[in-house]
Amino acid sequence: MIHSKHIPIITAISVAVLTVAVGVISILPLTNSLKHDGYDKKDFIDPDSYQAMFLTNDQIYFGHLKNISSDYVILSDVYYVKVNESGAGQLVKLGTIEPHGPKDKMIINQDHVLFWENLNSDSQVIKTIENMKSQEN
Repeated sequence: MIHSKHIPIITAISVAVLTVAVGVISILPLTNSLKHDGYDKKDFIDPDSYQAMFLTNDQIYFGHLKNISSDYVILSDVYYVKVNESGAGQLVKLGTIEPHGPKDKMIINQDHVLFWENLNSDSQVIKTIENMKSQEN
């Protein structure tokens, strides 16, 4: 039988355990945001500019980053650099010279992306893209 002098100790222990449990449960949602540094990657995409996408196979693609998921990155209005035999690079629009005729959108496995960057409107790549687009019209 529990003596009456032990009841306050048991009550205090029960309250302490309950307080710790409530604290842990209330902190769990915060750990998810801390795991991702509290940032949403979409906040870093400038929708008005092109992005440069650097891949693990040393390819670099330029285009508009439309969506990021945990598995895939979607890039549209895609350009890349084609290097000729003499080593000179030329910017090429995806779908213009490839024999398999891809559409102008890439879905890239996130595991193959090293990093990506928003490009400034005055970058040489953007100037070249704008020049290519003006020649199409």
